[in-house]
This record gives sequence, C-alpha cells and structure tokens, in this order.
Amino acid sequence: MTGSDGSRFHGIQQQVYRSILRSIVELEIPPGKKLTIGRLKTIYGVSSTPVRGALYKLKEDGLLILGPSKSFYVKEISEEEVRKLFYVRIELEKLALRESIDSVDMSVISNLIIRMRKHLSNREETMENVPYDIDYKLHRLILENCGNSYLIDIMQKISILITRMRNVIKYYLPQQQKDWIICEMEEHLEIAEGILERNLSRAEMALDRHLKHSMDIICSILGSSKVDYKTATSFLELEAKV
Repeated sequence: MTGSDGSRFHGIQQQVYRSILRSIVELEIPPGKKLTIGRLKTIYGVSSTPVRGALYKLKEDGLLILGPSKSFYVKEISEEEVRKLFYVRIELEKLALRESIDSVDMSVISNLIIRMRKHLSNREETMENVPYDIDYKLHRLILENCGNSYLIDIMQKISILITRMRNVIKYYLPQQQKDWIICEMEEHLEIAEGILERNLSRAEMALDRHLKHSMDIICSILGSSKVDYKTATSFLELEAKV
C-alpha cells in the first residue's frame, strides 16, 4: 500500500510533493537525510513556495521532522516505531478482513491463489524475482471490500509509513534471511485460502501471524546492525546538477 492524499495540492507543488514522497518511501532519500528548501528549489527548478508546501505536507504525513534554519530531516525508522505502527495496522486490517470476507470477488482471490502456488513451485526464481505486487494486491483486496470508508481513510493515511518500513525488507533483507520471501508467500496463501473458503477464523489467524512476522523481520534487520542506507543514484544525480 503506497497512496497519500495529495488532492489539495495542484500543479508544481503536487509534482514536487509526489517526487519527494516517492523517493522517501522507496528509501532513495534515506532516513536521516537533511532536506532544505533552498537546495530542493534549485534541484527542481522552482520557487520556494511549492517546495515549502510539499515539505510541510510530508511532515504532516509523518515522513519528515523539522530541523533548525528551515531545514527538514527524513524521519528515522526505529524498531519502536515499527512495532507501534504495526500493532495498529494488525487490529485495523483484521477489522477490515471481518467486514470484507463475504464481499471479496472469488474469481480475483482464486487468480491470486493460482499465482501464489505457481511461485511456491519455483522457489529459487521467486527469491530472485520477488512478486511484490501479490502482497499489495492481497492487502488492497481486503481493505477495498470492507465497505467502511472511515477505516479505508485511516489505512490509506498510514499506508505510506507502512510501505517505507516494508521497503527495509525489500532493499536490505540479508542474504541469509532470503527464505523469508517463501515464508511470506506461504502466509499469503494461507490468508487467501481462508478468504476463498469464507473461513474467517483461518484467514484472521493467518493475517495476524503474517503481519507480526513482517514486523519482526523489519525489526531484526534494524536491530542486527545499523542499516547502511545509501542515497539512490537517481537522487544523487539530481543533487549533482545543482
């Protein structure tokens, strides 16, 4: 899940916001990175106003903290923050599952199950070319069918924070923990089969186990050693032009 409500922004300000948002969520701009209005307006070739608006919106999103002299810093990802957010996510998503299990399109969930089983039958290929879209589609399916607009709105607001945390796994999962990719696929399959059977107990237990496992993996990566975040080449190239 990766959306955020940028609907009140228009034109250049929205473009700047979305560009920086994507780079932060994808860890291209790493945690702890200093961002200044002066430097960003030069990078993007715009005035201070749209950059300032974008940065304050990202602060509201929980991705930036305000520093001295009109500077901003990309918020660090800590084990404590991961656990706090994931425990909220677990309860909200289990609620969404309870409200959606009788509404999910069975043909859609069946097609997802076919894909999961195919990937599990070719484990080496799956670990090399991880189908991250399956995770996104399954969790989106649960949320979009819950019929609770308040719940959907809350989940969408925290989705960018969750996605950034999940990207710690995507980009920094140690080689010795690569088997987690297969474990996750098996967990997704258990959730999906529970939904297909309309078996709420099975699906809910599998969802709870899966989300706690994801949380623990992120925390293990963060706790094993200081993650060596690197500013992505794409953003470095923009900075180099300044």
